[in-house]
Amino acid sequence: MSRPAKISYLRILRRGLARRCPQCGVGRIFGRWMHVRDRCEHCGLVFEPLEGNSWWFMYYTTGLLTGLFIIAMLLIRPTNMLLGRIVVFVAAIVAIVLTLPIRKGLGLAIDYLSELKSGHRDDIRPQ
Repeated sequence: MSRPAKISYLRILRRGLARRCPQCGVGRIFGRWMHVRDRCEHCGLVFEPLEGNSWWFMYYTTGLLTGLFIIAMLLIRPTNMLLGRIVVFVAAIVAIVLTLPIRKGLGLAIDYLSELKSGHRDDIRPQ
């Protein structure tokens, strides 16, 4: 009887951050900017067997980024309030929108890890 391969959780999370398949690290998660592919073109892993599994992570990270901007607004007092508000608004929108694919990839990697630990899916084969 062979022992199961040791799984590197950090490697799986890095694959998600790189927007690669959490299982093989080769296939791309996204077909377009924020369009998640149905499955990995290399290993066949279904990325979201249940639609919306990673939405919780997106909500929490968006809330975290928003909270950081609110704290920054409370701590930094610009000399020109209108200009300060415009800068914070633009920076917040840019930070939240530009990090969407990275956060989604990380959320899918965390979802993959939870499915891996639960053992409920037969198509998961860590590599």
